[in-house]
Amino acid sequence: MKKVSSQIKQYTPVAIEKHWCISNKHRSKWGQNIGSPPSLFNWANDYVVSQEDANKIANPSWIIENLIIQGHIILIPAEPNGGKTTIMFHLAGIMAQRGYRVFYVNSDISGGDAKDMIAQAKDDGFTLMLPDMKVGKSMESVVQRLLEMSKENQRFDDVVFIFDTLKKIINVINKKHAKLLFSILRKLSAKGMTVILLAHTNKYNDADDKPIYEGTGDMRSDVDELIYFVPQKNDDGSMTVSTDPDKIRGDFTTISFNIDSQRNVTQLTVPVNTIEAKRVSEQRRKDEPIITSINNALLNNSKSQKAIIEYCNDGGVGERRVKSVLKHYLLTNNSEPGNKIWKRISGDKNSYEYSIIDPP
Repeated sequence: MKKVSSQIKQYTPVAIEKHWCISNKHRSKWGQNIGSPPSLFNWANDYVVSQEDANKIANPSWIIENLIIQGHIILIPAEPNGGKTTIMFHLAGIMAQRGYRVFYVNSDISGGDAKDMIAQAKDDGFTLMLPDMKVGKSMESVVQRLLEMSKENQRFDDVVFIFDTLKKIINVINKKHAKLLFSILRKLSAKGMTVILLAHTNKYNDADDKPIYEGTGDMRSDVDELIYFVPQKNDDGSMTVSTDPDKIRGDFTTISFNIDSQRNVTQLTVPVNTIEAKRVSEQRRKDEPIITSINNALLNNSKSQKAIIEYCNDGGVGERRVKSVLKHYLLTNNSEPGNKIWKRISGDKNSYEYSIIDPP
């Protein structure tokens, strides 16, 4: 009985009041206002989105629709040679034509590319800054100038700063330096400046074959948007690059660009799922030896599945692999032509005859 009484005593009003450190002025009757002081939950207000902010998210002020929102900090990672510099250089000219003062800070450029990029920036009306190519200047001095600007009592609503690349600005592994930089950029963003940060992805993708930003997780929380550029190289020497929004504070949809062999950029009217296209391309590369073996079987008049398997077996390809590849690239009534290679018709004795689909 003493044990039960002891347990009940733990939950008396006095015990609860003592547990929460509440003074008598915070407590009325038993069952009323028993709990924490009101200030203890004030932090929850930091996570409440105002109606004004909700309206901005639903109806953002686009500079480049579905990619760049005015006054935001946007992080755009892509794999090396994934088209991010070419596309952003093109968009810098478009933003300048729309009346924005655009400053492109490039510390990831070779001497051979500098000449053409300087000429293009001049023609397109934006400022190309190459701190590593100016004697006595560096990215450190650029950041110092930004710090000074952040202390000025003026707005920067028509200003866009593009940094290529983030890794050249700071050591992305050093969280202390990253916090300092982002505190400066956030102050400038609060004054209306739009900041675009180009970055690299890791060498390997995640389990879903999606790219992974190479920086720290803290940086993801420091930006308004994190949007990947996902490239797919084409047989004609061109490249298709699509956006893959990862973190967003607006209503974004995927957009795609084409970069031709001369590095001219056009935005496609219909977006392309380049993640899926890359997956299909990689699978096709792996299957190519078996595809060749099956095609040789068909050209050798081995048209039934049994005959195809026997032909491929002679070349060292197992039955299970032949069946899998044959099924994967077979055009059926329920499949899109897409990457299909073979078709079949009914043959003798409930069998099928396979053949190669004629090229369009």
